[in-house]
Amino acid sequence: MQLNPFIAKLVNPGEPLTAQAWNDLVNAIDDTHKFLLATTHTLTVTITNTNLDPATVRVTASRSDAPPIEAVRPIGGDAVHTLSELEVGTYTIRASAPGFQDKTTTVTVGDTPLAPLSLALDVAQPIMPDLFGAPLTDALTALATLGATVSRVLDFSGNDVPPASPPAEAVQAPVLVQHPPPGVPITGGVGLVVAIAPKVESAIEMPSLAGLTEVEARKAIEQAGLVVGRVKVMSGTEVDR
Repeated sequence: MQLNPFIAKLVNPGEPLTAQAWNDLVNAIDDTHKFLLATTHTLTVTITNTNLDPATVRVTASRSDAPPIEAVRPIGGDAVHTLSELEVGTYTIRASAPGFQDKTTTVTVGDTPLAPLSLALDVAQPIMPDLFGAPLTDALTALATLGATVSRVLDFSGNDVPPASPPAEAVQAPVLVQHPPPGVPITGGVGLVVAIAPKVESAIEMPSLAGLTEVEARKAIEQAGLVVGRVKVMSGTEVDR
């Protein structure tokens, strides 16, 4: 599109602004607006990966004679990135995200509107799944399928649980904490915290031994299911038994 010829005519202070002059000004602004619309274009880029948060994706348009343009990231629940103010020329469109290989394609901007573009990124590293609430055995299977190494498993009390051979009480224990969090590339070992009910040892009430002889005290202790250990007699001289 070409701009219509425009002749600049200045008005001196005090001179009236004619209707024709005003119309010429409005028409010139309208022609400029249409020219800008015709020479700059908008391109929408949709990221089609279902296992990728579109907000973590960076989409840019670059060419050799101009700085790169970064797309406006998705707003709401869609996966559409918007590149605006693209002038006529050839651009390299690049989409990148953590844990994925960069995807590039070439787009030529002309005088006609640009068709929407769809891109799918290839996984470079496994992405941490959401394991919250999953039984430990299922979580270990899912991570093994991804090729991820589980470096440590803890119970809720901070005790280590062997990942290769978890005890029976841990197999169905739900996962409460995971590292790294869901949706993050797995670059090292994975850590899990599972909810294993703590073991409560049985308790025996200690009988009162006040006023008993040593023989009576020993008998009371043994009847309570306890074992007498070291006995120290406190007198003028300490004697161990």
